[in-house]
Amino acid sequence: MTLYSSHKDTDADAASASTVRELDHTVPSIEDLHIDPTATSVALPDVDLDLHKKDSTTRSTIRSTPSSIRSTPSSDPVASVQPAHTSAHRGFWKQRLMVRPTFKGDPRIELSRFRKAVILATISQAGCLGGFSSTIYFPSLVQITEDLKASQTAINASVSLFILFMGISPLVCSTLSDHFKIRRILYISFTIVFALASIGGGFANSAVGLILARIFQAVGSGGASILGAGTVADIYPPEEQGTSMGLMFLGQFLGPVLGPPIGGLLADAFGWQSTFFFMAIVSAITIVQLFFLLPETYRQEPKDTLSMIEEKGTAVHGDEQTARPKARFNPFQALLLLKYPVVLLGSIETGIIFALMFSIETIVPVLFTNHYGLNETKVGLTYLGAGGGSIFGAIIGGKLSDLSLMRAKEKNGGELILEDRLSLNMWIAGFAVVPLGSLLFGWGAEKHLSIAAPIIGFAIYNFGMAQVLAAGAAYLVNCIPGQGSSATAAANFLRMVMACIFSLIAQIIVDHIGYGYYGVILAALNIVCMALFYLVRLRGASMRASATRKEEAFH
Repeated sequence: MTLYSSHKDTDADAASASTVRELDHTVPSIEDLHIDPTATSVALPDVDLDLHKKDSTTRSTIRSTPSSIRSTPSSDPVASVQPAHTSAHRGFWKQRLMVRPTFKGDPRIELSRFRKAVILATISQAGCLGGFSSTIYFPSLVQITEDLKASQTAINASVSLFILFMGISPLVCSTLSDHFKIRRILYISFTIVFALASIGGGFANSAVGLILARIFQAVGSGGASILGAGTVADIYPPEEQGTSMGLMFLGQFLGPVLGPPIGGLLADAFGWQSTFFFMAIVSAITIVQLFFLLPETYRQEPKDTLSMIEEKGTAVHGDEQTARPKARFNPFQALLLLKYPVVLLGSIETGIIFALMFSIETIVPVLFTNHYGLNETKVGLTYLGAGGGSIFGAIIGGKLSDLSLMRAKEKNGGELILEDRLSLNMWIAGFAVVPLGSLLFGWGAEKHLSIAAPIIGFAIYNFGMAQVLAAGAAYLVNCIPGQGSSATAAANFLRMVMACIFSLIAQIIVDHIGYGYYGVILAALNIVCMALFYLVRLRGASMRASATRKEEAFH
């Protein structure tokens, strides 16, 4: 610290020296501080500085960042303290053209509610690309088969491989995100891959070309969609993540819902190729929005240095820590998180409930075409009921999950326990609502009841599913600190593998046992997997602690 002295007044020297002595006794030592390696400032106790015997009092917070303190002999100690601007703006275009722009500070605090809402809407739209493209050409499958002279096996492969690569792609994307601590450039890059693949699909003239286009569509959309949960965790505190996760899922739910109606209309009017060109236009708009509206939000979880010393014996001297070798990049590292029971049990239920829903989506075209005599456009419109159920379920489920967490926090004396997010409504949805929807869909179709029966049954199923996914996703993204994207990607991989399997076998099972008993299978499987998920509610805290210790030791 630079001291100012007056040659004319020796009393001023004494006052300054007295102030320095007072500061020496007031400021705690580095050993007394609870060290946070990610902190940008150290707030010191208020100290009255009576310089040059004036009545003015200066209170200041001394910044510890290198850019804030200039220790030069001629600097003013008061002038050296800069305003608390934690988000440095380096220029609009420079920030957007950088591969790794930095957000200094905590985006949960620094970003306004409006800015967060814009980011949430942007990533939700990016997340809808996968669901949109997975179902937009369902109504035109017959048209595609005839036009390309393809076998039914080849067309089914284009559906199943899309789902499989929707599970593989996020593994690579999430590992890139957590390894290089980036999100924005990955959003844009993977969405560009999706746009190019959509253009290629529109020009496909063979089943092989169509399958390749679908695979690269899956790679692009899968990479972009998986980053959403991590971004929500970046910008929202835990008590708001349930609602935000539910709203983010709206995009992923709206995609499968809006895809069939729009795809049916486009296929009837312009042919099946138009569905691919439509997705190329949508993705181009999304890329522009991502470029201009999405900042880099990656927020690394702070590590408690004192806990690190106790648990791993890491030597800390001031701001220096013992150097440790950097973990090697492994694109499939996220899969290893499934070895932890807390991740595996949550992933099984969120995976099976989505996979069974997707299996219903794949058998709906045949059901409503053969049993109810609907054309392509009308088949697409039948998905709107399921979409309505998903939307209401996501909004209600996310909000109730947050309320449950906050009420429990108050009862716990301000302590936030992550398992309290798994609220009562989620268990009712998983154990009762989803099975009810499964049975109504299955037996309504089996007994050839009014067309309203399977439509309403599917809507009820999705209403319950959305509540389970909203709470489950918000739980998984926080269960292992610093591994939010990877845990979400691991769960997504399991989900997509299950969806791939059930989409292949659903129609085969229905042909052998009928829609009614298939509905019974859906209900029973979901109840069993919800029971496994309940183990997380009972033992999740100890499971998380064990997983976190092992991950910290590994990294």
